[in-house]
Amino acid sequence: MDERRLRKFFHFAEDDLLANCRGQFSEHQMKRLREEAKAEQASARSSAAILFVIAAAGLTVGLTIGAIAPALAGRILILLLMGILWPFMWAGKGVRIIRSAHALQEPRLCEVSGQALTIRHPDGSHGLKVGEHMFDLDGNASGVIVEGDKYTLYYLEATEEILSVEYLMPGRS
Repeated sequence: MDERRLRKFFHFAEDDLLANCRGQFSEHQMKRLREEAKAEQASARSSAAILFVIAAAGLTVGLTIGAIAPALAGRILILLLMGILWPFMWAGKGVRIIRSAHALQEPRLCEVSGQALTIRHPDGSHGLKVGEHMFDLDGNASGVIVEGDKYTLYYLEATEEILSVEYLMPGRS
């Protein structure tokens, strides 16, 4: 097993793996995660602001059209759809985006161990299954991961990003 190839493919250093084995993030990982969380937070605020404007616009349209609609049934329907349902859906999406970005502010390290299986999806993307957990990969890991061998993967809970990989032992044939 070529551990250097593992580190290169999954972009981690030996000190990252040692820290992850102790249930911690390395200094390098913490710095990168803080920077990514800050960028994600800014992006989430911008996206949420757009969604809140869409919600407010729907509310305004719903109240305006609902107030001038000639039939009572039409008034009620427009008020329900555009005045209540529309703003609730769009504002709810904005809140979910902000909450998911907030989850990155307090990263949690998780691990999974088991036999590895590399997968090529029909759309051409690649995956890695370890134990019962499936991960999406940026490239083909078949030259790095030995099918059936046992590994421990350390990953972020919120994004399921693989932070480091530890080779345990050959699988059983």
